[in-house]
Amino acid sequence: MFPVTSFLPCAEPIDQLACFSTRQKYHAKTYVTGLVAASKKTAQGISNHVLPAKSERALNKFLTEYN
Repeated sequence: MFPVTSFLPCAEPIDQLACFSTRQKYHAKTYVTGLVAASKKTAQGISNHVLPAKSERALNKFLTEYN
């Protein structure tokens, strides 16, 4: 399967959310894109398949530690 090199259009509404910081929006768009496009729906699978992902650790922190 080819890696995803940009966020999918389904992740664009996340930019309208005022409750997220810029960095949190980036991780949320990575997560949504990964859920749609990645074959493995884990933080590691998403960070390996979606090229804009910063790292598995950053994505995991976003999913577990932010409100």
